Amino acid sequence: MFRSVASRTSSAALSRGLTVKPLATATAFGRSSVQQRCPLLASSSSSSSSSSSRALAPQLWSAESVRRSSISVTFVKAADGSERTVPAEVGQSLLEVAFANKLDIEGACGGECACSPCHIHLLEEDLEKFAEPDDDEADMLDLAPNVTDFSRLGCQIRLTKENDGMRITIPEGIVNLMAS
Repeated sequence: MFRSVASRTSSAALSRGLTVKPLATATAFGRSSVQQRCPLLASSSSSSSSSSSRALAPQLWSAESVRRSSISVTFVKAADGSERTVPAEVGQSLLEVAFANKLDIEGACGGECACSPCHIHLLEEDLEKFAEPDDDEADMLDLAPNVTDFSRLGCQIRLTKENDGMRITIPEGIVNLMAS
């Protein structure tokens, strides 16, 4: 008789005296029980079908970040000066905000800090609100065009309430190859 991988794994673990709890179980509505309990996971998985090619890396969220608050962020295209103010949630990365609002920023690596198309410029006063870039981010920024002292990768900037109203510049030379 065929048994699922999960049940074979559970049986093996139980025989060793280990307790196994499934991470997620399907429900009649197609959403996992984890998604029902965690609104952050539910909202990230309910985005448009085009975002499936840009699935973001799993994130560890604190209990504080589960209590989401709405803020606004303004993206400015350096090429033409056009601005767009969009809603954002505390705890989201700037790349997630851009994806959710269909802004023209690419995250080819899915937010893993393994590429540089989500390169953005922050204002000096906003830059000071975030930790210094780690070595991985600095290495990726070396590959980006038009890097300045205010450059960061959008996937590495997590929003807080203090970031409400912040302005982000999308530098010239950033091309979204995934845009349709």
